[in-house]
Amino acid sequence: MAGVQDGGLDDETLQELRSRATQLLLKEDWRKYIAVCTRIVDGTCGDRRVLCSALAHRADARARLGDAAGALADCDAALAADPAHPAALLSKGAILRGLGRYGPAADCFRAAALAAGGGGGVDEARELVEQCRRLEAQARSGAVDLSEWVLAGFAGKCPDLAEYVGPVEVRRSARGGRGVFAVKNVEAGATLMIAKAVAVGRGVLQDTADGGEKMVVWKDFVDKVLDAAEKCPRTAALIHTLSTGEEQRDDLVIPEMALFRQEAGDLNLSDGNSEVREKGTQEVLDVDRILKVLDVNCLTEDAPAADVLGNNGVINCGVGLWILPSFINHSCHPNARRTHVRDHAIVHASRDIKAGEEITFPYFDVLVPLSKRREASSAWGFECKCDRCRFESEDFILKQETLKSESDLVNGADMGALVVRLEEKMRKSMVKEKRKAFLRASVWSAYSALYDSDKLVRKWGRRVPSEALVAESIADAVGGSESVLRAMLRGSRNANGCGNRLEVEDKVVRIGRATYGKVVKRHAMRALFRFALDDNNNINL
Repeated sequence: MAGVQDGGLDDETLQELRSRATQLLLKEDWRKYIAVCTRIVDGTCGDRRVLCSALAHRADARARLGDAAGALADCDAALAADPAHPAALLSKGAILRGLGRYGPAADCFRAAALAAGGGGGVDEARELVEQCRRLEAQARSGAVDLSEWVLAGFAGKCPDLAEYVGPVEVRRSARGGRGVFAVKNVEAGATLMIAKAVAVGRGVLQDTADGGEKMVVWKDFVDKVLDAAEKCPRTAALIHTLSTGEEQRDDLVIPEMALFRQEAGDLNLSDGNSEVREKGTQEVLDVDRILKVLDVNCLTEDAPAADVLGNNGVINCGVGLWILPSFINHSCHPNARRTHVRDHAIVHASRDIKAGEEITFPYFDVLVPLSKRREASSAWGFECKCDRCRFESEDFILKQETLKSESDLVNGADMGALVVRLEEKMRKSMVKEKRKAFLRASVWSAYSALYDSDKLVRKWGRRVPSEALVAESIADAVGGSESVLRAMLRGSRNANGCGNRLEVEDKVVRIGRATYGKVVKRHAMRALFRFALDDNNNINL
């Protein structure tokens, strides 16, 4: 073989391959880079240093392509030849960290620091050990603090996030099929889960109504999902747990929650006899099934239940697959929201949740009348039977009022008159506060139009509740949302009927937590509100 001596590659050929590898590294052509590294590995005989270096470099490239099992195998082969090889230890640590195995990753980084001795890589390795320690603590507690990043205007690198499964489990749902349930009481704002996307497709669309542009984003996203499923059997197995929308609901299997957790000792990514590998292989081959799963389980970043932090308004189209959040069902009386930070979805309680209560998102805008919500749920292929929808459809007296209100909304009637009539009807009918909130939420556009108009406020203001009181009422019943928070911020300026200044501030913070979760400390909430809500700087914060 040309360029290969009895003892392996000759010096000239080895130098040529290294030069070629450097060029490919700069181009980030990882597949060809792997091929060159493989030539070095296969042609290396007896030179342990060259072998370990080539294996470590190939591991890095495989990890970049999502082949975690192959990357770990390369690292292990290098460490079998030299247990203290710094590059192999760093590479293995980075791969394990990406898989959520923070304890073993820290061990690798710690060993790399020792192997480096007094070299320049010691400080970097020690910082990586500390980073793994923080991520491991986050994976146990779900505590997220993006305060400094938010205060910096989302500049610089986003803080690393760990996957987390909180006090939740998948069970049979009274709505049919499966759902996610709280296993203990959860207060508004508390984190329920942090999930990293299998894949995300994003784009900057010139025309958001252009189906062709969206299709390009969708195709890119699908290709990423199929690639991830092909390379990682655990990913394929997780996709396998999701519904295609064609099964009988009672036939859907309830997955074990251990499947969603990053167990510290579960590093078996390449065992062909494991259950994960068996399911994964089956799913990789069944592309049609995966496409059906994506059709009914993808989440969009611009959904009514979602907020996106850190894209600075550039990306206006984002779709992804987050496995555990995909099990969450819809309700027009939702109790959860999610915040998207890079490729992670942080799901939090948007109002207080009792143990045993099902966790729900709104799949569409629920601050609209019942008829509009029914149209939307029909388009999704189901009929919502949550307590809010049942109340609004079954209470005969108030049903007539809501129908008239809907008609007035469509016909552009005086929004102030509509609100006054509804408030008086609820007062005379002695409607409970929770149900008042339901009805107010259904004609939220009328309340917003009233409070947005100085003329209407002067005309009707004395006969309607304050904007802050209405916002607080709706948040208590249907959870936080940016439109409700914006109303609370604006309405709290006069604090009419909301208590003293500290009480008002507490209410604003509570609705802020319900909207965004506990992703920042209290001192950073002003900045978060400004970046998220106040594009035109017209809210007095």
